[in-house]
Amino acid sequence: MSLSKRNSAMQRKRVQDMALKAGAVAMALPFVLASALSVHAQASKTQQSQQILSPVGETSEHDQFGTAVAISRNGNTMVIGSETADGNVVAAGAAYIFDKMGGNTWVQTAKVFAADGAALPAPGRPGEFQSDSFGLTVAISEDGNTVIAGAPNHNHRTGIPGGDQGAVYVFQRTDGVWNQQAELLSPNPNLSDNFGNQSDFGGIAISGNTIVVTDQGNIGSGLGASVDVFVKVNGVWTLSTQLSVADDPNFLPSSIAFDGRTLVVGSDISDASSAFSAGAVYVFQFNEGQWSAPVTLTAADATSFGTFGYNVSLSGNLIVVGAAFGPGTTAQSGAAYVFARDEGGWSQKAKLIASDGLDFDNFGVSVSVSGQTALVGAQNHTPSVSGAFGAGATYVFRPNDEGIWQQIVELSASDAISGGTFGSAVAMLNNTLLVGASAQHPPVEGYPGGEAYVYRLNP
Repeated sequence: MSLSKRNSAMQRKRVQDMALKAGAVAMALPFVLASALSVHAQASKTQQSQQILSPVGETSEHDQFGTAVAISRNGNTMVIGSETADGNVVAAGAAYIFDKMGGNTWVQTAKVFAADGAALPAPGRPGEFQSDSFGLTVAISEDGNTVIAGAPNHNHRTGIPGGDQGAVYVFQRTDGVWNQQAELLSPNPNLSDNFGNQSDFGGIAISGNTIVVTDQGNIGSGLGASVDVFVKVNGVWTLSTQLSVADDPNFLPSSIAFDGRTLVVGSDISDASSAFSAGAVYVFQFNEGQWSAPVTLTAADATSFGTFGYNVSLSGNLIVVGAAFGPGTTAQSGAAYVFARDEGGWSQKAKLIASDGLDFDNFGVSVSVSGQTALVGAQNHTPSVSGAFGAGATYVFRPNDEGIWQQIVELSASDAISGGTFGSAVAMLNNTLLVGASAQHPPVEGYPGGEAYVYRLNP
């Protein structure tokens, strides 16, 4: 990708991100899915109770708690990012650890942050900060004892001001105590690499002794975008390899998912065979110490600028791909796609859309899949239950006995406010759903406090 084309692509992505955060919702006639259940039937699919999570003993208005969420595969630990919470300095960012206690109650047990975090007051914007954004992305190991957090605005060029090279921090729990174990950097940083960035601009993931981080590359040095693979050897995290897509000049990682064997990478500005800049997903396999060449996935109805690959999630032989600006219920309401792996490889099985979607809902901004259940966020949707404009919603889908994927429930915050961004981050394991809403609790000035919500699906 040429420097001018890369800059143009990044500018378009930033404009989309601004539109997403602004929560603009255009009026359109809703299209009702034939397979959608009635509101009453949907409600019966979830327990009537929910748990709202927020930092213990902290009431700072600028935290943006809920910017990223993750659940360990053993189901016992959650991590929630809070990109402008107080860390080692005010507003540098933090991540909060919650453990399951006494059945299904989640309790905060720790707070982690970077040892070298930084944040400065934003000129002319009282209460706001130019922050490292530690916690804008988070991930957790299968056993819940290793947490990684991205700080994409971190400047690690000692003594040289400016730049957002970014960093990813590794924390280890030993005998119940969390300690920073490593700080991972891009091997080829540039001034705006934003290493450790969020979906649409990148991502992070961990499985066992392997961490993967999207890397925007260094065009000035002739180095293209990649996925950087770090492996822990003798207790030390070391760069093992960099994965790229040689035959895609537009490859720019926008999202990532990893389970130790299968690596899924979104590139939402890549071309599809039938549509320019529609987005693509690349699937790598790790077998016997070797990484395979990538398999390419695109939407059956690929649409230019549809942002296919905005977000991705992986569970066994299923991949769910978000397309937050693509055609869904309406022309720009967003969609998600389900791909399954069988003996013939990966193939699209379903396109998921909201039963009540509208343009600019950003359905597909976040996705998570566990077993045969998919969770999709639409952070700008206006829920009919509360009527709070652009408060956000999440949707749960499952296949019926005939294998047809159906929406089974729509969830929104019980304390929804306009622009709350409910659904901007989601995670799921079995019947436990975790939803971030980083703009809940509007502040007097500066950034909001944010919340996260835990739901339980009935069997």
